[in-house]
Amino acid sequence: MQQLNYKRIVIIVILISTFLRIYLGNSLEFGNDEVYYWLYAKYPDISHFDHPPMVGLFIQFFTLDLFFDTEVTIRLAAIIPISLSMYVLFLIGKYLKDEKVGLVSVLLYNIHIYGFVIAGTFILPDAPLVFFWLLSFYFFIQVLPKEPDRKLYPKLLLAFLFSGLAIYSKYQAIYLVFGVSLFIVVKNKQWLKKSVFYLGFIFPILAISMIFYWNYLNDFISYKFHGGRVSFFGFRFNKISFLREILGQFVYNNPYIIVVFVLMLIALKKKRFQLTSKTTFIFLSCSLPLILTTIYLSISRNTLPHWSGISYLTLLPLLAVFLSEKKRIIKKLTIGMLSFFILLIFVSVMINTGFLLPENTSKTKERLGRKDAILDMYGWEQASEKISEIFLKHNLTDLPIITNRWYPAAHIDYYIARPNKMKVYGVGTLKDIHKYYWINKQYPALENRVLYITDSRNFKNPYKLYSKEYSKIEMLETVPIIRGNHIVKYIFLYELTKD
Repeated sequence: MQQLNYKRIVIIVILISTFLRIYLGNSLEFGNDEVYYWLYAKYPDISHFDHPPMVGLFIQFFTLDLFFDTEVTIRLAAIIPISLSMYVLFLIGKYLKDEKVGLVSVLLYNIHIYGFVIAGTFILPDAPLVFFWLLSFYFFIQVLPKEPDRKLYPKLLLAFLFSGLAIYSKYQAIYLVFGVSLFIVVKNKQWLKKSVFYLGFIFPILAISMIFYWNYLNDFISYKFHGGRVSFFGFRFNKISFLREILGQFVYNNPYIIVVFVLMLIALKKKRFQLTSKTTFIFLSCSLPLILTTIYLSISRNTLPHWSGISYLTLLPLLAVFLSEKKRIIKKLTIGMLSFFILLIFVSVMINTGFLLPENTSKTKERLGRKDAILDMYGWEQASEKISEIFLKHNLTDLPIITNRWYPAAHIDYYIARPNKMKVYGVGTLKDIHKYYWINKQYPALENRVLYITDSRNFKNPYKLYSKEYSKIEMLETVPIIRGNHIVKYIFLYELTKD
């Protein structure tokens, strides 16, 4: 195969990947987190309770400020940037060695569960994080391993600009700036003598300052929230969290990629695989700290395996160099990629039809489907149609809707309130309602009559929640959600009235 063909193959792979992710984005309803980040676009701010605002800005851009307000158009804010990110990986691989390495990098990305599904299909803060992180890293590796030169200054400033945008996407990007600083201190101190290196930090500092300013106005609530989740000084061993993190990293990043990574580290130690020490070190310094931090935190805290996913994506070009000399590696990875694609299509069919899934059973309607996590992505369109009919029948569209947690509040907001032009209030503690604490302030005060909606996945009894505020609580309808020929969960609609 001629070298010129590798770039063509990369473009074909990216296009196929893009079309598949558009199919998935159009066939699946929003999950809990996704529909929550839709609120970032609907109610923009310079930062938010859970994360910085970039994911909301991406949604606004790709939907023309929610003019095109559907699952697939909103998910384009992840699908398109990640397709561009794949091409950036190709450029990194090409820079490291050649276009074949770039192609192998892209193929590895397309078997990476975090990169393809979590960051690449679902609309989460990870999409802009991956896009800006990889762009930043692409420019850093062209500059920092070299001796300082004025010709490199524009690329250095671009690298810092994109690192700042990555931080404005998700807090983990601070580890990219840390990794770069570690590399300079250990491997190339010459840059410490150049004022342009310090000038570049303006961009990360500006991103951090905007997040800090929002928190200053809001009692530093983000730091308190995340501080409780990721404290570095908890010493009580949490076996379940630790095992979940290790297993999760193994699965989310594809067991094949993890095994290749370990084999590459062994080969590096035994000097059977060699790149320049600076090249190897900048990859490891920008990847390993976040991986090791999440593992350390999991010892005493509940963590999520995708927190370190960006680190494994950063390593893919390095792994591609290691794999590029293996026999028939492109053919093998292509078969793996196509098999993964078929699996994803099959899973999407399972979610929407219940094919091969066990039937949900429960002794009470209020708990039906509670153990079926994929129901978060099914049934809300059906609920929208059925409940909208009830609203019209009973003339209820003038009433506000209340609920006690951010999930299923965001689902109710998007699928039920939005098409009926109704307002959703979060009525609960800040810990439970998250962004609805700020959304509530944009709405008029609640009046004497409200609707309360919940589902059997997250059922909370309104009598226990709101009996002190509302003297009359009346069940209006119990709406069954059907998948195949089975009822898989219920939506409960109540009317609450004050004296």
